[in-house]
Amino acid sequence: MKKIFWGLVAVLVIIIIGAGCVWYKVNYGTAPYYVQLTQDGKSEKINYNNGTSGTLYRYNLTGYDKSGKSQQVKLIESRILKHDAYLKVAYSKKENVISWEEVKKLEVPVAALKELNSRK
Repeated sequence: MKKIFWGLVAVLVIIIIGAGCVWYKVNYGTAPYYVQLTQDGKSEKINYNNGTSGTLYRYNLTGYDKSGKSQQVKLIESRILKHDAYLKVAYSKKENVISWEEVKKLEVPVAALKELNSRK
């Protein structure tokens, strides 16, 4: 009887852990999208809790994954980004852009590059 009980507990624990991993991946997992900065970000003055102030730049962009599927992404940065640069962004449904890196045009997948160029 103890073996059956502990076997059921083990299965239940595995199911709970698996469901938690799937939930986390769906909500906080990231997917790579490629964007090109064709416009300047909208500047916004902010005041920090310590009394200092700064400027944030908000970019509303259309990104494309490696198969060319589009996704609206919002990138917030504390500095002006280079115009016409290609970026690979890590997009999360909950948090929007988690991180980004500048990439060369040759590093952008063909389908994504085709979509980016068709917007011009």
